[in-house]
Amino acid sequence: MRFLTNKIEDNTSGVIISFIYEDVKTKSDVFNYLDKLSNNELSKQIYEYNIIKGSLGEIFKYSVSKDKKAIIVGLGKKEKLTRQKLSQTIASAARCAKTIIGNKSLAIEIIENNNQCDCNYSNFTKGEFAQIALCAVRIGLYEFDKYLSDKKEQIETIELIDTDLSANVEQGAQIGAYTSFAMKFAKDLINESAQIVTPAYVAGLACEIAKEHKLEAKVLSKNQIKELGMNAFLAVGQGSVNEPKFVHLTYRPQGAIRKKIALIGKGITFDAGGLDIKPAASMLTMKTDMSGAASVLGIIQAIAKLQPEIELHVISALCENMPSGSAYKQGDVLTAKNGKTIEVDNTDAEGRITLADALCYADTLDVDEVIDIATLTGAVIVSLGHNITGVMGNNQKQIDKFIEISKKSGENTWQMPILEEMKDNLKSEIADMKNTGGRNAGTSTAAWFLSNFTKSNSWLHLDIAGTAAPEKSNKETPSGPTGVMIRTLINYLIS
Repeated sequence: MRFLTNKIEDNTSGVIISFIYEDVKTKSDVFNYLDKLSNNELSKQIYEYNIIKGSLGEIFKYSVSKDKKAIIVGLGKKEKLTRQKLSQTIASAARCAKTIIGNKSLAIEIIENNNQCDCNYSNFTKGEFAQIALCAVRIGLYEFDKYLSDKKEQIETIELIDTDLSANVEQGAQIGAYTSFAMKFAKDLINESAQIVTPAYVAGLACEIAKEHKLEAKVLSKNQIKELGMNAFLAVGQGSVNEPKFVHLTYRPQGAIRKKIALIGKGITFDAGGLDIKPAASMLTMKTDMSGAASVLGIIQAIAKLQPEIELHVISALCENMPSGSAYKQGDVLTAKNGKTIEVDNTDAEGRITLADALCYADTLDVDEVIDIATLTGAVIVSLGHNITGVMGNNQKQIDKFIEISKKSGENTWQMPILEEMKDNLKSEIADMKNTGGRNAGTSTAAWFLSNFTKSNSWLHLDIAGTAAPEKSNKETPSGPTGVMIRTLINYLIS
């Protein structure tokens, strides 16, 4: 897919999206352009015949000339339009554009919202709109059709159009374009079957990414992982014929380094549950248990293009959690890289065990912040559902900044607690801790477990088990992989 910015009169698209607000009669330059092409019939349809009133999510398709069609989209009341609602509406409009036969290109009007109050994140500049729009349109147009014999026509070019294309617009479009690519990359990798996406496959892909973007790459084999003392991680993967891999990619800017950050993605390429095997229905979506790893691999590619003044380390402990004669067992005692011991209470609480060693590894890198992103607990779905990501950590300033940026990025987050009392849930008679406790406070308990394996005083944990690949669609994305938190994390890293 190709992204362009263009003057209104120079657009080359067959379909143009223009926006109207409820109870606002002022017409934008793009609307006037479309209205002129239609000999003023477009404005009659809307403002005389009231075909649509501008309510949020209303869509009206109209042929304004022989070779151009308009999609007029309602944004509701101007003061109530949040960035999230804007993104959802653009994604819906893009899906509408995809239904127009023969349409290979789509133009989107650039708008801004200058509300004085930002309490509901309803204000945005044209540059911020460009970023939001390019991510949203990619979400709306996304399909994974690799294995379909009958492939649909795809829109190949997206134009952002306005009367004046400022540096702010170009910068926002650049961030949006690379962010949307990162989301597509992650969703494609998550959608791919586990027979393809093995630890070795992801490690090979990481090496290709490093070569393309001039990143430092380190891929550790089973023996090298053992030499570093990451025995907890090794135990999870020992039941599979596909050996584990440990991936570490590094981006460094050309100039001064403002901050060093380690970004860890959970990388269970298939989770059968181990000897605590999952029911068949619960296993259907377990190829998505590497959503964290896919996300961080997408993110570092965007960062390599945007070139912020940070040093970014992307880390993933990759393995399969399978049942076999060599699988790790309930009652086993594992020793993590930092020397702490873990009694295996349930082999299906494996992600936190792999992350334990990944967090210990991050401690060796002398970074300022550590962030992990993981499909970690079913409990977070009970707590927050499928549209809110759980956020936990040990630095309130870091948490507050991240949540603030998530709101501006149009993604839902909610802070959950990590309390010292959580250790009682994981009390073991024979080891420092168990890997899981009872059903109560499962998400926070898992986060407390992880906190034992990082020395960082700026550690952030994102539990995306509910938001990474929901089985039902929401207002923005269809069912399946969402690329959740990629927008927020990129904005956080470049901020």
